[in-house]
Amino acid sequence: MDQLKICLVSAVQTSFWGSGKREYENKYLPGMKKLSQEMDFELCYIEEPIPDGKSAEMAREKILDMHPDFLMIQVSTFAAGEILLPLADTGLPIGLWGVPEITETGAIPNNSFCGINMYASILRQYLGYTPKYKWFYGELEDDLFLERFSITVKALRALKHLRGAKIGLIGGIAPGFYDFCYDPRRTWERLGVKVDDTLEFSDVQSRALAYTPEEIRPAVEELRSEYVCIRDEMDAEHVETSARVYQAFRDIVQERGFDAIAISCWPKFRKEMGIVVCAVIGRLLEHGILAACEGDVDSIITAMVLRDLTGNQPMLMDLSKFDEKDQSVLVWHCGSAPSHYANHAGCTLAGHYKPGSHVTGADDIKVVGVNDMYYGERPVTVARLTNNYKHMMLFSGDFIEKADHSFDGSRGWVGNLTVDGSPLAVRNLINAVLSQGYQHHYPIVEGHVENELREVMAWLNVEPMDFSSYRPYLQNPTMR
Repeated sequence: MDQLKICLVSAVQTSFWGSGKREYENKYLPGMKKLSQEMDFELCYIEEPIPDGKSAEMAREKILDMHPDFLMIQVSTFAAGEILLPLADTGLPIGLWGVPEITETGAIPNNSFCGINMYASILRQYLGYTPKYKWFYGELEDDLFLERFSITVKALRALKHLRGAKIGLIGGIAPGFYDFCYDPRRTWERLGVKVDDTLEFSDVQSRALAYTPEEIRPAVEELRSEYVCIRDEMDAEHVETSARVYQAFRDIVQERGFDAIAISCWPKFRKEMGIVVCAVIGRLLEHGILAACEGDVDSIITAMVLRDLTGNQPMLMDLSKFDEKDQSVLVWHCGSAPSHYANHAGCTLAGHYKPGSHVTGADDIKVVGVNDMYYGERPVTVARLTNNYKHMMLFSGDFIEKADHSFDGSRGWVGNLTVDGSPLAVRNLINAVLSQGYQHHYPIVEGHVENELREVMAWLNVEPMDFSSYRPYLQNPTMR
């Protein structure tokens, strides 16, 4: 993937007696070069501080030639507004960086903080900017600067990787799952993501069945080695079929250059190949290929962002149960989670149930195969773009150990729920998702990255979903 590129410039007013120009050249520029190595971004820069509008015009052309993703303007001293206008005209997201004064009394040396105050006001009030800039203040090693800058680097890197991404929608959206509808024009316009929906179930099936026994043997052996247990109902034929489908998806992703895939996982795999692909999806995730079930494009787009922010592989869950006694929710799916989320008991390859067969007595109650596991304790973030990319459902929590009140498949209880740093009551959560008609899929990733996600949302002009208090009367939805 292309590296995030940040351009650093300095705006100065030479009549201030402080050392803004010297500090930029001798301390801040070398310091930012060091930080670029530590945070893994490419730094470009205008070496000489910019003292006036004419110099800013020339700097603008140099900046555009370098094609950065973000423009960091250090207001080294209180600088003229005419410097900002050409820099803002680059159209780049902007950082306004103020630095501490070199003395605490007497004539003010740089007036840097007042300078970023004026520049922020020009951007917002004069140029009418919405979140196209972010303020920074302090020395490079200060917590205030480092925390804000680190979040920005992670958020912009995730957005850079998202733009131009290619997602394969294989077989379309699963039958009846109308809430996963999406508009590919908006997906491209708002996010820069392209969706290729030209592949069907038959393309996967024909490729899977075409492998010779010798070609598919490594995938079968790999599959058998990854589970602590393969249950008795998983006969050799079904295990091999599962391995064939897994290999077919891997080859398709590589050949088509997909960054992620959304799969219409049923009913054709069950009816025509005698398997379900829940475990296949879990294994794809375990091996670094982002995959979503039921053709859910918006969930897999969100999962791409979650993986970039954490370095961890997300998974896609339903919310199946809640417990007001300990303020926790059960996230569950048939069995499509990557195996590394399992607790100490590990992951078992097991059969999938067929809804209703325990009542009718049908003999096909089990079909291969699902990843059956309980999730181990860890911090998690839950998020999904929704409402045509106008909003994001977002909260944090922790997988907790809990007496078994769950269902077969991949599952775990999320407790210690918070939203934007404040406790989130379960009743408020379920009221929000039901009242506002949120889709029934919940992308989850290990790690707490709500700050980074909220910055991603700000750059995209995406609003957070409202978790306002539950009331017993009919409440009007807030998502518009």
